[in-house]
Amino acid sequence: MTGSETGRGSARLHLLGAPCLTDAEGRDITPKSRKAQALLALLALSPRGTRTRIWLRDKLWSESDEGRASGSLRQSVYELKRALKAVDDTLLATDRNALCLDLDRLWVDLRAIREGGGRLPAGVDPGADLLEGLDIPDEEFEDWLTLERSAWARLRDEIGSGGPAARKAEPPTGPAGPTAAPAARRMPRGIEIGLLPGIVHGGLRSGAFIGDYIIESVARALRDYHPVQIVDLREAGAGGASEPRQGEPDFLIRTRTLVVGDTASVSFLVYENGTNSLVLSQSMQTRQKDFYEDEFALTNQFVAQNVDHLAKIIGSTRDGPTGIRNDYSALIGYGVLAGMFDLDPARMQATTEVLDRLNERTENSLFPSLSAYASSFALGENIGGWDPERRERTEALAMSILQDNPFNSIALACIGHVMGFVLDRHDIAAEIFGRAVELNPMQAFVWDHLALHELYCGDLGRARAASERAVNLGKYSPISYTYETTACMVATLAGDHARAVQLGRCALVKQPRFNAAMRYTLAALGHLDDGGAAETLRADLLALDPGFADRETREMRFRLPRREACDHVLEGLARAGL
Repeated sequence: MTGSETGRGSARLHLLGAPCLTDAEGRDITPKSRKAQALLALLALSPRGTRTRIWLRDKLWSESDEGRASGSLRQSVYELKRALKAVDDTLLATDRNALCLDLDRLWVDLRAIREGGGRLPAGVDPGADLLEGLDIPDEEFEDWLTLERSAWARLRDEIGSGGPAARKAEPPTGPAGPTAAPAARRMPRGIEIGLLPGIVHGGLRSGAFIGDYIIESVARALRDYHPVQIVDLREAGAGGASEPRQGEPDFLIRTRTLVVGDTASVSFLVYENGTNSLVLSQSMQTRQKDFYEDEFALTNQFVAQNVDHLAKIIGSTRDGPTGIRNDYSALIGYGVLAGMFDLDPARMQATTEVLDRLNERTENSLFPSLSAYASSFALGENIGGWDPERRERTEALAMSILQDNPFNSIALACIGHVMGFVLDRHDIAAEIFGRAVELNPMQAFVWDHLALHELYCGDLGRARAASERAVNLGKYSPISYTYETTACMVATLAGDHARAVQLGRCALVKQPRFNAAMRYTLAALGHLDDGGAAETLRADLLALDPGFADRETREMRFRLPRREACDHVLEGLARAGL
């Protein structure tokens, strides 16, 4: 007798409607990624819960080569096992050839209907579509899903017509009696953020300006990563309301400013709407003039810090009175960049697939720009393969995006990097980076790639200034190690090898597989004649990138257009044992 027949399974899987996996207490433990959800469905609806790895690869990655498909499958299996671990880590058994889901201990709504003679478990909507909203851009999966939906439609018609499969709806029972089905899982939607009027004590004019600058800058920076909906409630709250407002936005943000003499203190506050709970409070205090000096450098650092904090809050999976569920990452651009810099080929492939789907569904310059940007990893990190055909595709995509004249600083920084680093069009890149910085001067990603551009063009002074700003703005970013790596590169080429090693080691603590950090740190160690540290790092680097032992490959990885800069790095590597 199966878990679907008895309802006694320790986990419950709803495939009718949006896919939803819950534990015995009704907590939602559904895997976050769509491929992992699809994998779970393929196994749950298969005979005996078993499918070969080849069959699964053909359904979910039919257009990928065997190596990439196998890596992507391993990643999805890992995600699925992590979700099932909350119930029982033995529910999914794997070996070299096949995967097997234990259907005796997993209740599945559609199987329960089929095996129960058409009886509808409590809480199951017979009008719901199978795997509603699960969109996997693979023809093999779509064909499978079409067949399964047709089979469900026939069964549903039979139940509705009172045919042999029709039975009175009965709840599944177990030792503890009837178990209510969990509430329908809310499908992801765009995140809405409401801007509340600032609270100002003293120095009304300057205090109000500081508060408005910060709150508007946070909203603008968030929209660079994804088109979140911004709702300005400041005029509506001008009557003096000081409490968070009930309404549609998922989050409400405001500032509180206190000005006493020459000193100003400002707090950035984030509330989760519906509960009015305070989920973030960050403060800074300084002289008033410091807020405005150096093109708002200190204020922009405070803005960037709060953007990164708020992005983490938005990106976390949560169930609450507001019904917020961000299973597919509300700030998609934020998650995609983090996925790229994870430097895992399987995750890079998954990231590319996400971008492909987004490019098909939306008209937003950010997503094609990120797709073009991914090509830089084929050159710099040896991920994804590089050939003339890919270069041609990348150039065509980048030029197409530029013709659309994007007004997004992250998109511009991506295209500027592609033009300079990938396509060697540094003249075009210079103009693009100028626009990106002007559009949003508090984006660490933009300053970091401007620093790389100046480095490739040989202006180390400008590169260092831009890099230092990126490091300061991006201290709390999930990719802060990339900013430290750029600073390491600048320091190496400037001859400040001790600082280069310090920065490189900081980056490698956060991302040990970051080849760029390893390469420049190794060169700096060579110039410092630190043979012991160089030997260890050299072995780690060659284990990740064996081709780097070849001199021509090394030169291609660096792509430094100035001969003296390339020679300086290669000399350091030679002194480090390469």
